[in-house]
Amino acid sequence: MVAAIRSGFTWPTICGGKGTCKTCVFLTLEGEENLAEMEPWEREGLASIAESLPNGGEGYRLACQAQVTGDVKLRKVGVRAA
Repeated sequence: MVAAIRSGFTWPTICGGKGTCKTCVFLTLEGEENLAEMEPWEREGLASIAESLPNGGEGYRLACQAQVTGDVKLRKVGVRAA
């Protein structure tokens, strides 16, 4: 989420980046190796919505929790220029 904001993008959020609303869920298209390993809080959040995501949530992350370490290509619904 921080990387997106720095790049001039935003999307609606309810929790303001605390990982509780899960509206920032995104699908990783490329560069999964450039995302730090999930912390337990993110893993729990994704598990709680996995049934509502394609492929049981495989490849999805929470933008407010994911730590970007390099180039990543993703799909996030609702993104707009800040």
